[in-house]
Amino acid sequence: MLVKPHVLLVDDEVLAIMALEQELLQGGFRVTTALNGKKALEHWRHDHFDVLVKDLRMPLMSGNDLIQQLRSDYPKLPVVVISGYITAEISGELNKMFGRPLVIMAKPVRLEDIIQALKKLLTETGQ
Repeated sequence: MLVKPHVLLVDDEVLAIMALEQELLQGGFRVTTALNGKKALEHWRHDHFDVLVKDLRMPLMSGNDLIQQLRSDYPKLPVVVISGYITAEISGELNKMFGRPLVIMAKPVRLEDIIQALKKLLTETGQ
């Protein structure tokens, strides 16, 4: 039986998270969602995830803080950052802080592009 990659999807926009969850499920992924970083950490403590897909700006915990905490447990966790606030400067800072495996995407982003980025990251990390 083929094991589906498990995605931890974190975004505070309910409609966005619902649409992306549906697309990821249809794309062959298992998905767990969280509307903020604190809830994402709760999920992390009780389950295994192959990749993190997250918004940068969220309530209760910044996206950077969430990545730092999760990567302290799993340094090579593949991460896809999706944000409406991405600039060249922010992108450079994220790459400098976190390095690979990391993909940064500016909203609006096509759902197909997110799935393609996930598949590429998972292949690169041997998952």
